[in-house]
Amino acid sequence: MSSSQVSQNMTYAQALNDAKALIVQQSTRIKSDAQKIRQQADEIAHLKTLVEAMSYDLERLRTLEPQLAEAQDAREHAEAAVGRQRMEIESLEYASRELHRIVGEQGARISELTAEVEHLRGSLPTHEDEAALEAMNNLLSLARKKRQHAPQPPPELIGPKLVRDEPRQVEAMVIPAEPTPFCQIARRKAA
Repeated sequence: MSSSQVSQNMTYAQALNDAKALIVQQSTRIKSDAQKIRQQADEIAHLKTLVEAMSYDLERLRTLEPQLAEAQDAREHAEAAVGRQRMEIESLEYASRELHRIVGEQGARISELTAEVEHLRGSLPTHEDEAALEAMNNLLSLARKKRQHAPQPPPELIGPKLVRDEPRQVEAMVIPAEPTPFCQIARRKAA
């Protein structure tokens, strides 16, 4: 069918109705497209604000990037320092344990020495012993004074002549190479 036949069969009113329907249909489509365009414009505006916010955050993060590197370096240095301090603490703990052990040994040694001092105090002369020694010393001093004031024997009885005139018998004494107790020496003499 050609367009002239369509136009002949169609009346003016039908053509207007078809045109009107076509206009309403296109108007509805235009409204729907306009609404989609407004939604897309709103979405684009929203995305623009998000992009602006993200770009702001991105710029802020770019300025923080060197600080992050510095913080990571500082953390590595801190971890190294903590490791060194841990080693120092362990060595100090070991030294502390050694000192506690030495202090314990020294405490035991002090207790032994204190007991020895107490034992030796018991062996020291008492006041009575000192008084007896002083009295003996006085007696010896008196005897020396008397001897000095006593008459002297004639010179022929003093010195080598006296030894020549009175022969003495001297026993041979054997000194052992290693020290021996007195009881062994007494047994040798008796034999």
